[in-house]
Amino acid sequence: LFVIILAANCFTVVDAGHTGVVVTLGKVNEGVLQEGLHFKAPFVQEVVKIDNRIVKLEVDTEAFSKDLQTVSTTLAINYRVDTSKSYSIYKNIGASYESVLVTPAVNEVLKAITAQYTAEESVTNRSLISDGLIAGLNDKLNSIGLYITDVNIINFDFSEAFITAIEEKQVAQQQLLKAETEKQT
Repeated sequence: LFVIILAANCFTVVDAGHTGVVVTLGKVNEGVLQEGLHFKAPFVQEVVKIDNRIVKLEVDTEAFSKDLQTVSTTLAINYRVDTSKSYSIYKNIGASYESVLVTPAVNEVLKAITAQYTAEESVTNRSLISDGLIAGLNDKLNSIGLYITDVNIINFDFSEAFITAIEEKQVAQQQLLKAETEKQT
C-alpha cells in the first residue's frame, strides 16, 4: 500500500493548455513543465497548474466621461498567460493574478479612455474605446506575461437623469424638424 501511494505521488499530469509550475518545499523553481506526464519528488514537490488558454474575465466598473457623466460599463476581457512567464507570475503575484493585476488595470485604462469622450461619443465610438482598451492593457500587462486578445463592451449605462435629458433632446429635435417641414409645405 505504501509503495502504491509513493508511486502515485511520483508523477503529475499537466493538462493541455496548461503549464506546471514546480514548487519544491515552498520555493518556486524557474521554468515550467509543459503538457504531459512528469516525474516529481514525492511529498517534496508540488506542481501548480497555470491555465495558458484564453480566459474570459467580466468586469463591471464606473468611470466619468469628458462631460462628467457617470458611465457604468460591463466589459468582457479575453486574455492569456504567456507560457514562458508562468513561473514568474506565480512566484511574484501568486495564483490570484487576475484580481491583483488584470482587474485593476482594466479599471485604470477604462477610466483614462472614457475621460477622452463625451457620454454620447462613448456610445458611438465603442470600437475606438475597445481598441484603446486592448492597446492600453497590453502596454501595461505584456511585460508581466499577460496578453489581452480581445475586449468586448457588453454594456454602457448612464444615470437616469442623463438618459431622460437625451430623450427630451431627441423629442425636441424631432418636433423642430416636423415644424420646419410643415412651414415649407
